[in-house]
Amino acid sequence: MESSTLTPPETSTSAKPEGPVTPETKTQPSLGARLLGQLAILIFTVLVMAVALEIFLRIDFYHSKDFSMEMWKYAVRLKHPVANPQLSFQHVPNGHSFLMGVDVKINSQGLRDYEYPFQKAPGTYRVLMLGDSTTFGWGVRQEDTAAKFLERKLNANLPPGYNKVEVIDAGVGNYDTVQEVTYYETQGKAFNPDLVVLVFFINDPESVPVEHKGFLIDSSYLIAFTTNRFDGLLRRTGKRPDWKQYYASLYDDDKPGFQACKQALHSLAASTRANGSQVLVALLPELHQINGDTYPFKAAHQKIEDVLATDKSPSLELINGLKDHGPEETLFVTPLDDHPNAKANDLISDQLEHWIRQKLAQQNQAQQNQAPQNQAQASPANAGGSSQPARQ
Repeated sequence: MESSTLTPPETSTSAKPEGPVTPETKTQPSLGARLLGQLAILIFTVLVMAVALEIFLRIDFYHSKDFSMEMWKYAVRLKHPVANPQLSFQHVPNGHSFLMGVDVKINSQGLRDYEYPFQKAPGTYRVLMLGDSTTFGWGVRQEDTAAKFLERKLNANLPPGYNKVEVIDAGVGNYDTVQEVTYYETQGKAFNPDLVVLVFFINDPESVPVEHKGFLIDSSYLIAFTTNRFDGLLRRTGKRPDWKQYYASLYDDDKPGFQACKQALHSLAASTRANGSQVLVALLPELHQINGDTYPFKAAHQKIEDVLATDKSPSLELINGLKDHGPEETLFVTPLDDHPNAKANDLISDQLEHWIRQKLAQQNQAQQNQAPQNQAQASPANAGGSSQPARQ
C-alpha cells in the first residue's frame, strides 16, 4: 500500500551556475598559468623583434662607413688574440674583409701589404713602418697608405747606391706604442730594415688593450650596435670625458700607460741600435684642430720629444706638413672619422721622403769624407813600412 505522504523533490546544496556551461567556465587557468603564458608571448615577441633588427642591421651595415660598426667588424674578422700580453692581438694571416668602403687584405705575414721576403735583396733600402690604424690605412685603399705613397716616391727617384726601395706597412688598428715596439722586437726585426719608422699618435700612451672574443659579441650586429651607441650616448651626455680632456690625461706622469710608453720608446732605441737599424719617431697629430697655431696637444708632443732626446732618437713633427692645407675635414676619411685620408697620407709621405733623402745624403757625405782618411791610414807610410827607397 502506497504511502499517501508526498516527498519533496531533491534539492542541491550548491548554487547552480547562471547561464550556459562553457569549456572556459569549466577549465579556467590559474593566475600563475596566465602569467606564464603572457611571459611566453612577450619573450617570443622580443625574440622576433631582435631577429628582425639583426637582419635589418646586417643589411644596413653590410657595406657602410659607420666608424664604430666598421671597427667592430675589423676586430671580429681580421684580428685574433695572441699569448704575449704585450702584443695582445694580431692580424689573422691571409684575412680579407670589406671595411669603410675599401677592400682590405692581410698577407701571410699578418700585414696589410704585399708579401716581402725576410731576406733583403742586395741593393735594397728597406723601411719598416710601425703604427696603429692611421698607419694601417683605415678607410683608404692599400695604395693610398702613407707607406705605399712613400715607397712609390722613393723608387721613382732612387737614392744613390740603391736599386730598390721597400716600405713595409706593419700598422695594426688599436695598437699602442708598447705593442708596436713588441712587434718589432719579436717579429718585425726579421725583415732586417735599414730604417724603422714608428708613427706615434696621440692615444699611444693608452694601456695595452685586451681583445675579447665571445660568440654573441662576435656574431650579433644588434649587440655591437647597441653597445657602440650606448658608449656614444655616454660621451655626448658628459658621462665620459671629451676627446681633448681624455687625450691630455694620458700624459699624466703617474699614469701606468704613459710610463710603459716611455719605456717602450727607450727599448726601441736600444733594439734598433743593436740590430744595426736606424729609427725615426714621426709624431702624427690628431687632425681635428691643426691649422694655424691652435693644436691643443703641443705639450704632449713635447713630452715625447723629451723622452726621445735622452736616447738621441730623431723625431719628425708631421703637423708641419699637414696644417694649412685647407679645412681640417679635407684630411678626414669621412666627415665623422678623422683618420688620415689619401690626401693626408700623401702629405705625410712627402715629409718622410724628405727626411729619408736628407739622412741618406748626410750618410753618403760622411762616407766620402771618411774615404781619404781610410786611404791615408792604409798607405805604406802609415802602415809601419819604411819610408826609405828600396836598395837597387
